[in-house]
Amino acid sequence: MRLHRFIGDYNLTKNEVGIKNPENIKQIKGVLRLGLGDHLILCDGKGAQGEFSITKIEKEEIICRLEKILPASDPKKKVSLYLAIFKKENFELAVQKAVECGVTNIIPIITERTVKTGLNFSRLEKIILEASEQSERCTLPTLQKTLGFENALAYGYASEEKIIFDPSSSPYSPKKDTKGASIFVGPEGGFTESEIALARGAGYNVSSLGPLILRGETASIIATYRSVWSI
Repeated sequence: MRLHRFIGDYNLTKNEVGIKNPENIKQIKGVLRLGLGDHLILCDGKGAQGEFSITKIEKEEIICRLEKILPASDPKKKVSLYLAIFKKENFELAVQKAVECGVTNIIPIITERTVKTGLNFSRLEKIILEASEQSERCTLPTLQKTLGFENALAYGYASEEKIIFDPSSSPYSPKKDTKGASIFVGPEGGFTESEIALARGAGYNVSSLGPLILRGETASIIATYRSVWSI
């Protein structure tokens, strides 16, 4: 049976761990109706996770006992998604699905064709947390501050694999032996010719996700999944 998962600031080196987050307590007691002896999974958001049993339920804390440490479940390849800001609900969908696909970092970027620039970071972080728990991840992806395009290129330069996506380029072929990648997905209308030239000059490969024109959220999902799993 699939166990419910909670990601938080837990010290999994201890035999007993307390859940103090009010939202988690409400979910465990009121929504899931878990009781004494029931099992759940706790993750520290940094790669460690364990199966725990509930031993005490109090108003402001639920005490759990460690039953066994579980192996890490996240992909080994670390992919950073540099995602141009677009329409709020579409951007939120892109973030949610990128997390489910295994992304490590999400960096919003402002490009020449970016129209919307405001983001609700607290809402995005909640989406990231919920998507991580739903997809059974044990590492919580990070949401970085918004960067301009040139700064983003410099920020991602150290990655072994550096890709900027443009539909007029040759098909994307992920490298299978890399430990990390920086991938750039543009806004509606894509990256401009000057941005593509700038990326080439900075050592980025320009690749296509196919002959069809994709929406930003669709492109980000496909690009992230293919890069993370090298397919």
